[in-house]
Amino acid sequence: MKGCLGIIIKTVIAVLVFFGLVHLGAVDFIKDKISEHQSAQEQQEQEEKDIVDLSEINDEYTIDKDLKILKNRMIIAEHNATGQKMIMVEPRNEDILTQEDINADNIQQKIDDIINKYKYQVVKFDRVEVTKHGEFKGLNQTIPYVKINAEISNLPIKGYEGILGVAKLDNGKNLIIVSVNQNGKYSQIINNAFYEKVK
Repeated sequence: MKGCLGIIIKTVIAVLVFFGLVHLGAVDFIKDKISEHQSAQEQQEQEEKDIVDLSEINDEYTIDKDLKILKNRMIIAEHNATGQKMIMVEPRNEDILTQEDINADNIQQKIDDIINKYKYQVVKFDRVEVTKHGEFKGLNQTIPYVKINAEISNLPIKGYEGILGVAKLDNGKNLIIVSVNQNGKYSQIINNAFYEKVK
């Protein structure tokens, strides 16, 4: 009986507290704060998934979306049959690499400067060599790129080849594009087929 009385008293107190909070507007305040938090979270999620449209990409690829490294937003896609990786980076620093840089004659120096700036973070490049300029169709535009060979000391496979390019997103921001595979295995055909489906 004593236990039941205690439960009844606690219930009455809880109801009184609730109605007191309602009367003071606290419940509406809490609801508003929860709604604001959910709206901010939904907006962030919408921004995250709006980097590019990957809805036409089939199961020939494995995709990791909405990654962040050093506050740069990234998507990494891997071609399952060959291991070739297509990496898209929306950098927090818009000027780190632009289409003008890609097309410039001094792109090798620009890449060397970027590598030296970030050489102690994530991946350690021993060498990145630009071999030629080119362009391909993707993301509903023509994307300029440079062909690269890279030596990376802190990964099991040291030698890579591929491309480094820059596309323009609908919001006007730059999207850095890297497509790489082990030396001798890189395919521009795989790269082009993937990016033709990215919108």
